[in-house]
Amino acid sequence: MSHYIEPKLTIELAHQCVKCSACRQVCPTYSVVKEERSSPRGRLALAEAVVDGILPLTEDIAAQWNQCAMCRRCEWICPNEVEYKEIMFRARNMAKEKSKKDYFKNVVFKGLAMMGNPLTKIGMKFAPALMEAYGKMLGKEVPEYNAVYIDVGIPKYAKLMPKPSAKPFGLRGKEVKSEKSKGRLLFFTGCMIDAFQGKVGESVLKLMEKAGYDVVVPKDIRCCGAPHLYSGEIDSFNKLMKHNKQEIDKYQFDYIVVACPTCGGALKEEYKYPVKDFAEILEEEGFFTFRGKGEKVTFHFPCHSYTAMKTDPNVFRNVLKNVKDANYVEGEEAMMCCGFAGYFSVANYEVASELQKRKIEDLKKTQATYVLSDCPGCVLNLADGMYKHGDYKNVKVMHLAEYLAERLEDESVSEERK
Repeated sequence: MSHYIEPKLTIELAHQCVKCSACRQVCPTYSVVKEERSSPRGRLALAEAVVDGILPLTEDIAAQWNQCAMCRRCEWICPNEVEYKEIMFRARNMAKEKSKKDYFKNVVFKGLAMMGNPLTKIGMKFAPALMEAYGKMLGKEVPEYNAVYIDVGIPKYAKLMPKPSAKPFGLRGKEVKSEKSKGRLLFFTGCMIDAFQGKVGESVLKLMEKAGYDVVVPKDIRCCGAPHLYSGEIDSFNKLMKHNKQEIDKYQFDYIVVACPTCGGALKEEYKYPVKDFAEILEEEGFFTFRGKGEKVTFHFPCHSYTAMKTDPNVFRNVLKNVKDANYVEGEEAMMCCGFAGYFSVANYEVASELQKRKIEDLKKTQATYVLSDCPGCVLNLADGMYKHGDYKNVKVMHLAEYLAERLEDESVSEERK
């Protein structure tokens, strides 16, 4: 099987959009900027004009393409099923030479590509101590989220960062055996869970074992490559996909299970594997007994859960409504982008900040004490937003898997773990 995504933007792809403007209703960047060229329709029109030779590819056009969050909500609403992602990542690839140099972005993307290799595993062992020292000397400790607020004096880099896991990449190579053994799952952890949110990964294993599945975590996976693909770094994506497929194909499994819809989307669409969100499996199994403590809970639907993975939003609603003694309440803009979108929140700081503020205001209206999501990146951004604009001392932002695992009424799971 080929491990290759074609980088060329063809005329056939570029001409898919019929300019109906339905996408403008749901585009997060257009809702802030209010300019036609900042809408999906506008960006596609620019791509079409460049491919047709009507317009030269300029730095300004490249900037318009790079301002997109790649949430893909336009695809979700499009009546003509325009392949926006397919067009846009190829347009960005075409525009790399015209885009402003961003050295910090290059460092971030190279770091992601190295995630999980021996060098990063060694480096991450020292990261918790370094973060601790930084928090005491220059940053600000935020114990409510087990995080450090990093501020180097440049607003777009001022972020609430979770402390690295005590055992980074500690889930790699683990196997869980269930007494029921309904099937075998391969858990693709993803970079955020591997490095920062290890408890989320442990929670997924616990829930899947409870659901009756054997689970294996591959030893030598790298970043799924979705951030690189969406940014137009197609060569980097192809290399990561080739490496990951070679590792994944060593294992026998019925489905890949994920707790990150961006990873899940890439594994499903580009890698062509059967993929399920862990919450889908919980719903299929009819749930278990989850019991809350009278708390009010709200949920942020990650864009890629219903656009890239095409998971029915009702899956998450149903899971949460079946937590006893907890009150699920949904925000008016629960399905709107939170403004993270990976490096987008740095490269397009003003737009991303406005989207983040709107999201936090909507969450505050629910008066929920628990804000949950199914995406590690969204969890990070919502925690950052709650720290900057909300009541972070009294509102807990968590990944859905961690929340559910803590509320399992019957804790009986086997201890057989390799």
